[in-house]
Amino acid sequence: MSWVRRLRRGLARRLRASLARAVLDDTWYLAHYADVAEAGMAARRHFLEHGANEGRSPNAWLSLEAYAWRHGPVAGSPWRALRHYRWLGRRCILPVEIEGARAGAKPRPCLMLCGHSLTSTPMGAERSLQDVARGLDQLGYDLVVTLPTLANPAYVRDLLGRVRCVVVLPYGWWHPQRTAPAATVAAFEAVLRRHRVRAVYLNTLTLESPALAARTLGLPVITHVRELPEHDPQLCFALGAPAGAIVAATASRSDLLIANSRHTGRAFADTGRPVAVVPNSLPMSDLVELPPPRRDPGAPLRVGLLGSLIAKKGLDDMLLLAAELLAQGVHAECLLYGPGSASLDELLAQQAEGRLPANLHYCGYVRHPREALAALDVVVNLSHFQESFGRTVLEAMAAARPVVAYAWGALPELVEEGVTGYLVPRGDIEGLARRLGRLATTPEHLIRLGEAGRRRALQHYGQEAFLASLQAVRQVI
Repeated sequence: MSWVRRLRRGLARRLRASLARAVLDDTWYLAHYADVAEAGMAARRHFLEHGANEGRSPNAWLSLEAYAWRHGPVAGSPWRALRHYRWLGRRCILPVEIEGARAGAKPRPCLMLCGHSLTSTPMGAERSLQDVARGLDQLGYDLVVTLPTLANPAYVRDLLGRVRCVVVLPYGWWHPQRTAPAATVAAFEAVLRRHRVRAVYLNTLTLESPALAARTLGLPVITHVRELPEHDPQLCFALGAPAGAIVAATASRSDLLIANSRHTGRAFADTGRPVAVVPNSLPMSDLVELPPPRRDPGAPLRVGLLGSLIAKKGLDDMLLLAAELLAQGVHAECLLYGPGSASLDELLAQQAEGRLPANLHYCGYVRHPREALAALDVVVNLSHFQESFGRTVLEAMAAARPVVAYAWGALPELVEEGVTGYLVPRGDIEGLARRLGRLATTPEHLIRLGEAGRRRALQHYGQEAFLASLQAVRQVI
């Protein structure tokens, strides 16, 4: 290596070390990134060797990805973004705000709407945040939306079309063994003060830091509960607490609980906090335009499982159902739509070895459910945990596709037995196959159930019904 190259590398290392000293909050970094603390690695060393290149934030105020979004020329390199921030960015208002369509409009009462996660393949909770933002905007509120990451630019652009701004803050979930970093709470307080926010709206029960900031400023907190901890051991494991502790902690930091179904509402009824039921809604215009399923003579019944393709969502049951349909002589194909997962990889490996039913097919991930529903005749929900609502069920109903599902959780609130679809006891694979067999041989009945489901979706879960129930937020504002 030439002496010039060595000199350049040495200067680069010194510059990065200087940047790290200037922006890194060691205490916050170890509190926020538990894996670094558990590894016993010094914050500065980890940030220099790994953290910056992994997109980790150096402090509670600075999201590197959001800063790069706002200052386009520095995009593509975290160190370039840090250099810009070190010399110029500190003049900017922090945390990083990305202005939305309402930024220059006449001010309205302002709420902070907090999301808990964002991935490149948004699922139900992330999509529900978009629905809530749409509803609160229509009710006449300005919104400051906070996200812990900027992982999906298209999703963020959709939000920007109806909000005052999106603020990207590196915040985590509530955990009983970890205190929320004081710097994170302070960052939320700064945003609340700057925008004169009237109330904080948590889109999930997993968040604590924005609620603590709201309490400090005497602002009400609304928690939109979309989880059933008692029936979701994976959630309890992720939060490090039993179901009862999660429910109690959620109630303690909330002035109003909004439940996404009557079933969810009952789980929080004895907390001492008011509970309003606001069933999920979703944009239905594209779905209601889909024609009812039409099958060519001799074509198989197309049965779809949509969403997270993991064990708790019924992936193994779909495999059993495909085999049972073959055993009962039902001419059907079982189609899987969703992002990749370890469980799916295992299933596909078995399929490559010829160990799966020939009528089971993986069709990939689709960005809009319409793409999958247009190819399906029936949708199934085979979750092994109690669904607090069932977004894919409502999407199927809006698309005039009958639903066959297990009769537990909140699904009986959506599916009317024998009217919009069928409900069977959990684990009754033979019963599922029999219902699907009937739909395969009576296309007129399949269409009748689908049309009834569409009417029910529009009447009970359309935008008007959603806005009427969302008025409950006025109780505390």
